[in-house]
Amino acid sequence: MQITKDSGSLWPLYLAVFVAVLGFTLVVPFFPSYVMDLGASYTLLGFIISIYGASQLLVQVPIGRLSDRMGRKRLMLIGLMTFAVLPPLYIYAENAYTLLFIRALGGVGAAFVWPTAMALIIDQSRAHSRGAAMGFYNAAFYSALALGPFMGGALYDQMGLEAPFYFWTLLGIASIIIVTFKVPESRGIVPKADEQPQRREEPLIAPGYAITFLACCAVILWSGVVGGFNITLLPSYAKALGFSTTDIGLIYLVYGGITAISNIYFGRLADRGRRKWLIFLGSLAGLISFALLFIVSNLIQVLILFAGLGLGLGICSPAAAALVADTTNASRRGETYGIFNTARMSGVVVGPIMAGLAADMQGIDGALYAFTLIALAITLGAVAIREAKEDSVNSREDADRL
Repeated sequence: MQITKDSGSLWPLYLAVFVAVLGFTLVVPFFPSYVMDLGASYTLLGFIISIYGASQLLVQVPIGRLSDRMGRKRLMLIGLMTFAVLPPLYIYAENAYTLLFIRALGGVGAAFVWPTAMALIIDQSRAHSRGAAMGFYNAAFYSALALGPFMGGALYDQMGLEAPFYFWTLLGIASIIIVTFKVPESRGIVPKADEQPQRREEPLIAPGYAITFLACCAVILWSGVVGGFNITLLPSYAKALGFSTTDIGLIYLVYGGITAISNIYFGRLADRGRRKWLIFLGSLAGLISFALLFIVSNLIQVLILFAGLGLGLGICSPAAAALVADTTNASRRGETYGIFNTARMSGVVVGPIMAGLAADMQGIDGALYAFTLIALAITLGAVAIREAKEDSVNSREDADRL
């Protein structure tokens, strides 16, 4: 697999990611209340949100493997088509259970997009710039996550329920156009027939780095868990403190904005080394911020803690993604990031279900306790991470060019 030297070619891909994420985050501010207006309990709400990630879990790794053979771009386009087709179906759902089917199809579509996008970025990045490359990817993702709820809330308030869903469709079409005409396919991605069995025998993870790989996957799982909490319970948590819908949109804006900005800076910092400690410090920041949600009482305090959550993810996420590339087989990159994104979606699945069940049984505080314990476990796991050796990384990159 050949690595493209021109990193400028990544900007259309970052733009496509931004537009795609902006679309599906438009409905975040009102989606929980919309689902519950259709008759759902908190538990059913958790399952409706989680099935999106659960369907990704089933197909993401096979799709990643397929992209190693067929190419990334065409599979990404298949997924983006669902971003354009499915949104109007939400409007005509007759009951909450219908949303389970729609969300499941959406999750399958997303499984075609995210691992292939990450693999495309790594394919076109050198080892010494992977942290920055993944930092910009995460920045595109989280800046859209910051703006989408704010825009969607405004559309909902001014134009009603249908407007955010139809605008989501338009953004899906825009992302298809960008990828079709501006994003190049990875070169040399399909191995020759006589070489394929030999490459398949090569281990996915470099010897001695299995625990590191798992710990990095745990970090990205945490980002999914936080996302699950934000979608499922953040509106209820904020309402219990007396915040308005505008205040909730502001929380999303601060969280997403800080995550986006910090990903750019700490992605570049990760390329200078010490990725292990960036992962640990970012995980620790997330743990402290989540634990303090128990004791805050006003909007400024909540904004500071969600800024801390975003900062923690911005510190650890690009370092984890780059370290995964450094310690795994370059010829199986689609499969690698299929697994990596499966870890994230595991968090997206577990987060809403845990949040819904805990809220039904013990209230929102019960969910906060459970999420804090997960953050503690991930922070402790980061201590076991090993830094990649530079000579090993360079040898894998040299092999990648052959």
